Order: sequence, then C-alpha cells, then structure tokens
Amino acid sequence: MIPIYTVAKPGFLKLMKTTVPLYKVPSQKFFSKTELPKMYNSLKENVGKRIAQGKWYAATTDLWTSSGGSGHPYISFTIHYLTDWKLQSNCLETQFFPEDHTAANISEFFDNMLQEWGIKKESLVSITTDNASNMKRAFETDTTTFPGQWFGCFGHNLNLAISKALKIQRVDTAVRSCRHLVQGFSRSWKRRRELRNKQEALNVPQRSLIHDVVTRWGSTQKMLQRFIEQQQQAVCAVLATERGAWHLMPKDADIAVIEQVLQILQPLGDFTDALASESRVSLSALRPVLGHIISDVLEVKNEDSALTIDLKRVMKSDLESRYSVDAKKVMDLTSFVDPRFKGSFADDLDATVNCCIEESSKLAEMTTLSEGAAHSEQSSTTHTPPPTSEKQQQSLATLLNKITSTRQQRANEQDVEGSSIKSKTEAEIKVYLSLPLIKSEADPLQWWSLHAEELPHLATLAEKFLCIPATSVPSERVFSASGHILSPQRSKLKPEKVNMLTFLHFNLEE
Repeated sequence: MIPIYTVAKPGFLKLMKTTVPLYKVPSQKFFSKTELPKMYNSLKENVGKRIAQGKWYAATTDLWTSSGGSGHPYISFTIHYLTDWKLQSNCLETQFFPEDHTAANISEFFDNMLQEWGIKKESLVSITTDNASNMKRAFETDTTTFPGQWFGCFGHNLNLAISKALKIQRVDTAVRSCRHLVQGFSRSWKRRRELRNKQEALNVPQRSLIHDVVTRWGSTQKMLQRFIEQQQQAVCAVLATERGAWHLMPKDADIAVIEQVLQILQPLGDFTDALASESRVSLSALRPVLGHIISDVLEVKNEDSALTIDLKRVMKSDLESRYSVDAKKVMDLTSFVDPRFKGSFADDLDATVNCCIEESSKLAEMTTLSEGAAHSEQSSTTHTPPPTSEKQQQSLATLLNKITSTRQQRANEQDVEGSSIKSKTEAEIKVYLSLPLIKSEADPLQWWSLHAEELPHLATLAEKFLCIPATSVPSERVFSASGHILSPQRSKLKPEKVNMLTFLHFNLEE
C-alpha cells in the first residue's frame, strides 16, 4: 500500500545509504515496469494452481467507485472453496469497469473471469452480492446465465430491513433531531470545549459525539447510543448555558423514541460481524441467526409499546421476504451438514433430509457421467474397431433389438445404482444424526476431516455447500484495501496497476 515512488525519495535513499552503503536502490521504473508485473504473474500462476485443487466454488462480487481523485468504477471478484477440509479464499480481480453497470455487462464480466481462471460455471455453487437490481437480474433472474444459487448479502439485507424501520415518521424525526444536535456540536469548537469540561465535572468519560452515515444503520445506532448512554447529561448542561442553542436539544418524546429504537438495535449489532468471516464457515449459521432474529429478537411481546411493535413488524416482514424458496432450501441443507446444527433449525426436517438424498444422488450421477466420459474418450483414442463387411452386418430388426435391450439394461443399472446411493445416504444420515452435536465454537470442517470416510456421501454435500459465504464482505474488504492503494496521492495510478497491487496485497502469503 506504500507508493512505489517511495524508493526515489531523498529520505529513503539516505536511509538505505546509511544502513547498506554498498547497495544501489533500483529505480521507481524498475519496480513499476519489471518487478511488479513479474511478482503478479508468478503469484497468479500459483493461485491458479491452488484454485484448481478445489472441486466446488462460491463467489462474491461488488461494484465500487474510487474516491482518490480519479473516480474510476471497479468491480471485484473473490472465490471461496475447500481443499483438504480447509476454507480457502482468494481475491482474483479488481477490474476497471467503465461500461454501463447493466445486468448483461456484469454477466459478461463474470463469464470472462471464470474463463480467465479456468473455473467451470457448473462448479460454481453460488454467488453472494448486494441487493442492487442489476446484480439480482444478472445472477438470480436469468438461470441460463448463472445456474448456481444467488444470495443477497446478509449484512445488506439486515441494513435494508432496519433502514426501512427507521423511516417510520416518529423514528425518522427522532433520529434527525439527534443528527442535528451532533452537527451543531461538530461545527462549534466552543461547544466541544464546553462538552469536555462538563464531562470532567460530571465524571463522565470524555468522548465526542458520533456522526452517523445514513446508509449504515450501525453508525446510526452508535450515534444514538453515545448520546443516550454517555453524553445526555453533559450535552444538556452545555446547551442550557447557551440560549440560542436550545433548539438543538431533542424533545423528551424524541428521546423516548430513541431509547425504544436502541432496545431493538442493540441485540442486532454483532450478527453482521459474526457472519462476515472468510476463514470460517458462515452460510450454515445464517439459518440459526435468522431464526433467532425473527423468532426471538423481533417477536412481539405483551409489554411492547405500539412503536416497538411497528418497528419489529416492519423489520421482520422485510427480512422474511429477502430470501427466496430456493435460497432457503440451500440454507437448510447447508445448516444440516454442519455438525453444530444438523436439523435443529430446519423448518421441515423431513424435506431437508429428502433434499440431501436427492442432491447426493445428483452428485453421484454427475461423478459417474464424468468418469464415463473420461473412459469413453480414452477408449476411443486407444481402440478403433475394424471395418465390417456386408455379410457381417446385422439386419435392422436384430440391430434395433440390441439397441433396445442395451438401453433397458443401462436404465436398470442406473435404477439399481440410484437406489443403492439413496439407501447408503439414508444410512449415513441415520448415523450422522445419532452422533452428538459439536460445540458452537468448534470448526465443522475439522469435524468433517475426521468423519469424511465414514460418511462419504454427506461429506460430498458438505464439501459443496460449506464454502458459501453469507455476506459479500470479502468483496467490500477488497475495496477498502483498494481505497488505501488508490489514495489521493496516487490518483494517477493506472487501473491495471491497481488490480496488480490489490491482488498481491490479498494473496501474498506471509
């Protein structure tokens, strides 16, 4: 993240001359034109080899506009997969994206990335993005373009649900009054100085009021929390001495509304961070978390006020509508193959078990077809039958009879094989459910590394679905890093260099 021109700065050159007098520092051009592309190409080859070891993949993508002066639009692409029962994540691209951000252009970029990295679309289980309409059209609506399952980012879904609740008129008025108060202090050095003095006099921790970002509910919660819990007495004391600023103080009714809002928002604060990990399984925990939020946190209680009931109902209704039937089915299946939960949080355990059996049979069939295709290709290249004479040719009736019997035999074999896979999977599920749940802080992948041979069909399902991220945070982290790389001091950095530097930052191992 340090500018390449650092190597040409007088202070750096003086440091190097003092510490290593005989060493000649290469030029900025050498690093930019030679060493950086060399490192990038070498690492890209190694990452490609690591990715090829995976069997199933999940992806995230997001769009971002740089703020370093250039204002260039970028699109990210991260991939997630399992190797030896360890979750792997790689940032593959941070590409300049000057085209219109339409669903068609996003799909084209996505296809190009898969082709660039040699990832078959059939091996991609899912993609997680925000809820922007162009992303939904690119990955959810058109199943011919993307056959996997689209997931809306849980963090974004939660943010949308809470933002919708905060737009209730009474709540919006209260939040605006608090925001207006914070702005009044941020614009006046005298008020901030008096606030520190009052905090010291009242023996209150000396902390500043917090500005919120309207599009981030977590920052709004922190703004309200700081005002209510720590600064209310001190703030009132400051404003009481300044008659012209009395209008800044929220009304008692607004403060009561803020307190009710905080009671609901406080339990929700940790969920997004808990599901944003790239090193731990996350989608399997989404079903339990959603169930807890909807059934416990947002459950209407007898003692709830009318406003609290309205807040809970708006948030609950919005969250429940964010995941499609197919998405919920994948979530149930993923939660089922996580030994921390199994079937504890499925709406219909029998339906989830049947889904596991069906998916297991489908994967076995895909494996059989793949092996058969490979065997057929090998046979065709190693053995060519000799030409037959007219006398050796069979009559049409005999030939048709042979074709029919062969097809029937093959169908019978598939039925037997399918029945065998089904019975084996059912037996594995019985064994799996008989085993005790592991602790919630335990690693489910480590558990599967010890039980994969005992439960091979279920292990295949776990390998496919446990790599799916519940949020698009991996792509957002890419843009956070890119924002530091593409700083105002490096606004002329070319997009291809931004991609190289971001790729190196995320993929170079310590």
